[in-house]
Amino acid sequence: MPGTAIRWGTVLAAFAALHVACDVHAQDASSTPTYKCGRRGAVVYSQLPCGGGKVIGANKPRVNVRYETPPQDRAKAARRGMLSADARQECTALDGRLHAQEVELKSRGDAATLQDEMPLVQSKKRYRELKC
Repeated sequence: MPGTAIRWGTVLAAFAALHVACDVHAQDASSTPTYKCGRRGAVVYSQLPCGGGKVIGANKPRVNVRYETPPQDRAKAARRGMLSADARQECTALDGRLHAQEVELKSRGDAATLQDEMPLVQSKKRYRELKC
């Protein structure tokens, strides 16, 4: 019986190796383009380009956006849509002011004091109060 187990192990190993080789070949074949050609009223698929043939199955990069954070523009627009016209205008002005104040504070680096940071803090506070 030990000889039978060794033979089955060899068969399974050969099968696994063949399976891996087939997967690699299938992946290589999927990266080559296929051409759809019309000949004598029939549709023929070929790996070689033909006159007037249409490329199908070309290697297109896959884009996986499943785990990316969705853009927040629509949420911001929805929040601001519920505000009054004056509040929307103030929120738009605060957007620019906050950005300018953050850039100014970063440019000061470690030399920034509490007094330098206060305008930014007040702008952020007003931004939250308005629920921009």
